[in-house]
Amino acid sequence: MIIGVPKESYPGDRRVAIVPAVLPTLTKAGFEVHIESGAGIEAGYPDSQYADKGAKIAPNRAAVFAADIVVQILCYGSNDITGKQDVPLYRRDQILIGFLRPFGAKDVVQEVASSGVTAFAVELMPRTTRAQSMDALSSMGTACGYKAVLLAADTHPRIFPMLTTAAEPSLPRACS
Repeated sequence: MIIGVPKESYPGDRRVAIVPAVLPTLTKAGFEVHIESGAGIEAGYPDSQYADKGAKIAPNRAAVFAADIVVQILCYGSNDITGKQDVPLYRRDQILIGFLRPFGAKDVVQEVASSGVTAFAVELMPRTTRAQSMDALSSMGTACGYKAVLLAADTHPRIFPMLTTAAEPSLPRACS
């Protein structure tokens, strides 16, 4: 089976769905990974790192969507700006995994379903101990929380101690 990893198309999104470190695990399990050229650049992973770990570098988006399984961060539904451009690339019996925002718009879910794709919305993964390794919401929330503190520190006119956590409830008091 082939896993395809497209470059994120949402403006400003620098993430990539698969990092080179997990490629040996996937190839050992029998998967072949095709990643769109440049998909990891903004996240700090050049194509050479993927190739060194066994991935094939796909020349374009269409080649990645020829895969049996497509893994991306913001799928159509979550990506309301450029995500619809991927719909013609979907194919029957393909699996799509990523943030989908399935409760956001009924017509989007119906469009994905009518293409014959089986879609898995990672944001609906139960937030339990058993599913913790697949909990995308907590990991993204943590990253966003830490970045929020750094942005606040960068824009605030006075310095404040970085003895805070990602969800520091007293941040405004700490900044004053």
